[in-house]
Amino acid sequence: MKSALTDWSTWRGCQIEGNFGRIRSLSSRIIREVEGGALLDETIHKHFARASLSDTQKSLIYEITSGVVRWKGYFEWLLSHFLTRATKPELRYLLWISLYQVFFMNKADYHVVKETVDYVKREHGKDRADFVNAILRKCIREREAIPYPRDDAGRFTVQYSFPAWLVHRWLGRLGKEATESLLSLLNRPPAFGLRIDTNRISPEEVSEKLSTKGMTTKKGIFLDSALSTNRLGTLLKDPLFTAGLIHIQDEASQLAVLALNPTARDVVLDACAGLGTKTVQILEVCPKAHVVAADIDRNKLNSIEDARAFRVQTDVLKHPFSPETFDKILLDAPCSSCGIIRKHPEIRWKRREEEIAQFHGIQLAMLRSLWGLLKEGGSLVYSVCSFEPEETTAVVHRFSEETSFLLENPLPFLFNKEYFLSLPHETDMDGFFIAKLRKA
Repeated sequence: MKSALTDWSTWRGCQIEGNFGRIRSLSSRIIREVEGGALLDETIHKHFARASLSDTQKSLIYEITSGVVRWKGYFEWLLSHFLTRATKPELRYLLWISLYQVFFMNKADYHVVKETVDYVKREHGKDRADFVNAILRKCIREREAIPYPRDDAGRFTVQYSFPAWLVHRWLGRLGKEATESLLSLLNRPPAFGLRIDTNRISPEEVSEKLSTKGMTTKKGIFLDSALSTNRLGTLLKDPLFTAGLIHIQDEASQLAVLALNPTARDVVLDACAGLGTKTVQILEVCPKAHVVAADIDRNKLNSIEDARAFRVQTDVLKHPFSPETFDKILLDAPCSSCGIIRKHPEIRWKRREEEIAQFHGIQLAMLRSLWGLLKEGGSLVYSVCSFEPEETTAVVHRFSEETSFLLENPLPFLFNKEYFLSLPHETDMDGFFIAKLRKA
């Protein structure tokens, strides 16, 4: 069990900068909000915008909060052996933070216990400090002596800190070995996918410029436009990003636009455009296409800076478009987002199994609503950042039972395939699904 940020010098550097208690306090507040249902990245960015923090402090807070959210299932299992009474949330979060520091950040346990106890004593009083001291020491001292559950599902649930329903689902479908590979991969610090605007700069130039700033990059598997990097925070302030030469987008997501294959003068609908990542990609691939970006969220649409995109605020199920308007439609549908758990660890705790079936119904309804907008001979690309059958192949199969279409090979590097399915432990990309439906 290791994290991306593990050296003691980083912690000492933060303490030299001062106000380590502030980092612990802010991390606890972020965790509390995520536990209340907030999204982790949005919550972190909100607090970073309000507070005056150094890059080192931001890195530590991001590491602590994302790590705690990722491993809280394991911490709760461990604490359940020692907690004999209900614990106030603020103390529980401090216990999680401390356990993460010891077990995942290579920080000496005696330093962690002293810092935590001193902080709790100052903020909450001596009785609670004594309580936290006792629990932490028991967890650290007796952790190795506590056996995992004997059955595979129970062991994986604890060992990899995942909800039992997801572990059972993947074991039943993928088997023991593949499930363990998947769980292990989803707990590693994520690589961040980049899309390069190759009309303006080459991937080689981007790699060279980023390397001079301490960022390592890796080429994509299928696309020249795709890179990945190990550090996102530094990148967001880089002129390459602020000038729109590179965008944050996983290679699997980029493949959806490759499947769409827009050509000059095509009238294209990006039906769930969101922040417009794929809208802008369509225009990069084919500047002469006529692109309509539709989304129910006006604020997201307003963030699309490319003036060539025509923006329409609308519900996909109640759209204002006339029949047979579009040559091509991209439906990157709302989904469980199980394919991006590695980047967004809170998803594993936010989702419930019954939601998978609910998303299936929404996705199918969207396909039905959009199909009439497609011209004869036109194509619709259906994609989701999930690899759950109900949201992927089952949606296409169910739609085929009521609608006539040709299911085409979506990507040029696939052979005799009816869809593209990315399983993270096999591709090292986000979990993703792409199908291409042609109106015959």
